[in-house]
Amino acid sequence: MHFTLNHTEIEALLREDVPFFDLTSSLLDLSAVNAEILFAPKEPVIVCGSEEAEKIFTLLGVNTELIVKSGRKAFADKTVLRANGSAELLHMGWKVSQNILEHYSGIATRTRAMAENAARGGSNIEICGTRKHLPGIKHLSLKALCSGGGSPHRLGLSDSVLIFSNHYDLIGGLETLCRRLPSIKAACPEKKVAVEVESVSDAIKAAEAGADIVQLDKLPNESVRKVSEALKHSRHKTIIAAAGGITDTNAETYAAAGADVLVSSWMYFGKPADFRVTIRKT
Repeated sequence: MHFTLNHTEIEALLREDVPFFDLTSSLLDLSAVNAEILFAPKEPVIVCGSEEAEKIFTLLGVNTELIVKSGRKAFADKTVLRANGSAELLHMGWKVSQNILEHYSGIATRTRAMAENAARGGSNIEICGTRKHLPGIKHLSLKALCSGGGSPHRLGLSDSVLIFSNHYDLIGGLETLCRRLPSIKAACPEKKVAVEVESVSDAIKAAEAGADIVQLDKLPNESVRKVSEALKHSRHKTIIAAAGGITDTNAETYAAAGADVLVSSWMYFGKPADFRVTIRKT
């Protein structure tokens, strides 16, 4: 991936774990020992965060070698990143780098699994990660999502229009919203307007009223198929997004049912990838 954390963000991650110095390494006088550190996954993964890990060691002043970039697959025991220099400095960057690689490679790997499964059901299906990642880690969460072949559903509230039931219930319900959709779209002509619905009939109403995207919330794949069939010959080219409970296990089924987009937060929450870290004297 082309985007990484900047110097200030990298420094903040390091200072969180090493606010002053490494007491253990200092007591053992490891600054006088030259060593190397290697990071390798214990099982195949889609790598994410290797650029950030490299920057951490570069910031510490040791030599680094980035071997596998984010978005690439690394097989078990394949070294992803290597650094060499003062053993004390290597220990200072060890755990922060490992946490980044494990957590975000886990997200990227789950995203890739979902994308590959979905592709078996529909060739043009898009996997979109929601804003339900843990607070404070949007940048790396989005990087992991994209590294795995997904896309952000919404970068934030300022960049997209997604009208939920709690929105239109406050203005008189879906019928009122449908009447107002033309004026809403006219007010932001460069944006697509998405409407979330909870039934097949409401999806058709929103689409016929001009919604660019109908987001089907927690509807079974049979309902997605009904909406897809109903809108197939519509004068509107409405995008169908399926959301709620979408995982790698049902992505293929929803894609085959006619969804254009699968919206999920599943990829953000799961077991981190497991990386073996080796530190040895050189």
